[in-house]
Amino acid sequence: MIEDGDQAKLGNPHYQDLLKARALESLAATQTYVSRATIAAVAVSVLLMLISALVLIAAVFPVTLPNSLSFPLPVSLQFPTLQLPFWGTNTAAGFLLATCSLLLQCLVVGPKKAIKFLAQILAVLLLMLAIAALLHEVLGSAGWLDVLLTALAPHPGQRYPDGLHPMAAIGFVFCGLALLLLDHRTRHDRHVAEYLAISLIFLSAIPLLGYLYNVAAMTKMVYATSIPWLAAVAFFLFGMALLMSRPRQRLMAIITRHAPGGQMLRRSVPQMLILLVALHWLADWGARQGFYDRTSVPPLLTLIDSVLVLFIFWRAAGQVDREYGARVQSAAELAEATALLIAVSDNTNDPIFVKDRQGRLMFANPAYLRRLGLEWQDARYRRSTELFQRQEDAERIDQDDARIMNGKVSETLEQTVQTPNDMVTFQTTKAPWFDQQGRVMGVVGIATDISERKRAEDSLRQRESELERTIAQRTALLRELANHMETIREEEKRAIARELHDNMGAALTALSMHLAGVYKVLPDNEQWQNRQTQMQTLLSSLVATTRRIQTELRPNMLDLFGLKAAILEQLEDFGQRTGIVCKSSLPDEDIAIDHNVDIAVYRMLQEILNNVSKHAQASQVDVILDIDEDRLALTVRDNGVGMSQERFENTATHGLRGLHERATYLGGNVRFNAAEGKGTTVVIELPVLGQTPASAPADQPGT
Repeated sequence: MIEDGDQAKLGNPHYQDLLKARALESLAATQTYVSRATIAAVAVSVLLMLISALVLIAAVFPVTLPNSLSFPLPVSLQFPTLQLPFWGTNTAAGFLLATCSLLLQCLVVGPKKAIKFLAQILAVLLLMLAIAALLHEVLGSAGWLDVLLTALAPHPGQRYPDGLHPMAAIGFVFCGLALLLLDHRTRHDRHVAEYLAISLIFLSAIPLLGYLYNVAAMTKMVYATSIPWLAAVAFFLFGMALLMSRPRQRLMAIITRHAPGGQMLRRSVPQMLILLVALHWLADWGARQGFYDRTSVPPLLTLIDSVLVLFIFWRAAGQVDREYGARVQSAAELAEATALLIAVSDNTNDPIFVKDRQGRLMFANPAYLRRLGLEWQDARYRRSTELFQRQEDAERIDQDDARIMNGKVSETLEQTVQTPNDMVTFQTTKAPWFDQQGRVMGVVGIATDISERKRAEDSLRQRESELERTIAQRTALLRELANHMETIREEEKRAIARELHDNMGAALTALSMHLAGVYKVLPDNEQWQNRQTQMQTLLSSLVATTRRIQTELRPNMLDLFGLKAAILEQLEDFGQRTGIVCKSSLPDEDIAIDHNVDIAVYRMLQEILNNVSKHAQASQVDVILDIDEDRLALTVRDNGVGMSQERFENTATHGLRGLHERATYLGGNVRFNAAEGKGTTVVIELPVLGQTPASAPADQPGT
C-alpha cells in the first residue's frame, strides 16, 4: 500500500527524474554484465567446437610420425600414429552438434527463423546420437558413428572401437533437450532450459570430484569404465555456456542484474566454491598421506567450512553495507541538491518547464502553472495546443522546440502568447534535454516576463519616431526658410547689382562724358595733364570696382548667357586674381536648367574656389560639368595639400556646411575625396528640377 508521502513523491517530477536516472544507471550496468555473459558463452562454445573438430579430424585422418631418429627410442616412446587424447569420436561428434546449435541460437543477425530451425535440427541430431548410444548399451550393437567412421577410414580394415559412455549419453540428452527448449517459458515464467543446464552441471561435477578425490565409483558412475575427465570438464563448461547464453532468463538474471544480490553472487559464490574445494582436497590429501587419522576429517572439515562460510558471508555483508552506505550518502546528496533545485524553481517568478520529444509537459514550476492558470494535475502531459488559447501560439512554440531538439543547441527567443489574463511577452531560453547516452529526450526552458520592458521599448520607439518626424519637419521648415532667405538675398543682390548697373553705371558714364569736355578746356601744362591722368585712372578704378561688385552680387553672364559662360568667366577671374591654372570641361551644347539650380551651382563653385585659394595651396584646378536628362554633376579637383576626414566632419565650418545644405535642399548631395598631400576632389550631384528653352533674355540691360 502506498502512503500519502510516497504518493506525493511519485507525483513529484523531480523524484521521478531521480528514479529514472537511477534506473538508467542500473540498466547500463546490467547491460554490461549481460553482454559479458553472452560473449563468455560464445567463447566457451567456440573452444569446445574447435576441440571436437580436431578430435574428429585426427580420428578420420590419423597422423603418422616416422621413427627415423639416429638413436633408438624406448618402446613406450615410439608411436606410429598420433591421436588426440581428449575424448572419443562419438563424444566429439556430440559436442560438435551441441556447440554448433548453441552458436546458431546466439546469433543476432540474419534470418532468425531459419537459423532457429537449423539449430533445432542439430539439437534433434544430438538427441538421436545420445539415444543411439544408450540403445547400443542396452542391445549390445555397434555404435552407428563407429560404423560410419570405419567406412570412412582411409586404410581398409581400420576400426574405431570407441563407444559412447552411458553417462556421456545421458549428458547429451540433457544438452539436446536444453537446446530444444532454450527459449521456452512455462506458465509460471520459468525456463526449463535453465534447470536442464544446472542438472548437467551437477551431473558433470560428480566424475570431476571423483577424479579430484580418487574415488573410482564416482568416475565410473555405475559403469564398467570411467568417463574421461576432459569430457566431464567439457560437459561442465557447456552447462555453464547454456546458462550464460540466455543471461536475461530468470535464474541468470539474478546474477547479471546490477543489484546487491547479483553483485554478491558474482563476487562471493565463486570464491567460496573454490576455497571449499581446495580446503576439502587438502584435508583429504592429509588423511591419505597419514598426517592425521581419517576419523578426524569430518570435524576438521566442519570447522573449516564454518570458518570459511562465516568469513565469506561476513565479507559479503561488509561489502553490502559499504555499498548501501555509499548509496545512502549519494541519495542524501542528491536529495539535498534536489531540494535546492525545488526551492529555486518553486520560489522564482520566472516560469520553468521541461517537455519530452512529443511536446508533452513533463515538469512545470508554480510560476509557469500560474501563467497558464492550471494546476499540475491538469497541465501534466499536456501539449502546447492544450495549454495555450491561441492556435498560432502553440504552433510557433512547437516549431521552436522541434528546431532546438533537431539542432541540439540552445536558443534565446522572444515569444508573445495569450494567457488567461492578458497578452504576455517572454524572453525564453530553451536548451535540448540529453540523457546519459547523449540522446535528445526533450527540451528544457526558462522564461522571463519582459512585457513591461517591451511596452516601454514600444513607447520609446514611438516617441523616437515622433521626434524624428518632428525633427524632419523642423529641418524641412528650416531648409525652406534658409532657401527663402537665400532667394531673398539673391533677389536683393540682383536688385543692388541692377541699381549699380543702371544708376551707378549711368552716372559714371555721364561723369566720364562730362570730364571729357572738361579735359578740353584745361590748360595744356604738365600740372593739369597729371591731374587729368589721375582723374582718368580714378574713374577707371571706380568703374572696375563697380563692375566687380556688381559681378559678385549677381553675374551678368549668368543672366545673359547661362551657366557655362558664367563658369568660364568665374574661372578666368579666379585665375587672374590667384595665379592658379584653371582648366574646365563643359558640355558642348547650351545648358538650360532651372534658375534655382543655375544660381546654386554658381554659388557652390564660387565657395569651392574660395576655399581652394585660402587653404589648398594648389597650382591647378580642374572643373568638370556633366549634365544629362535628370542629373547634373559638378566636379572640382585641385592638386593642393588635401584635407583630413576630421575637417570634412567639422560642422563648425560654414562653407562646407553651406554646400551640404544647398545640395540637400535641392535633392542632391556633396561628396569629398581627399587625403593629405594628394589634393581634394569635390563632387556635387543635383537633380535637374526643370528645364527652360535656351534663349536669350528679352530684357538685356546695357553695359
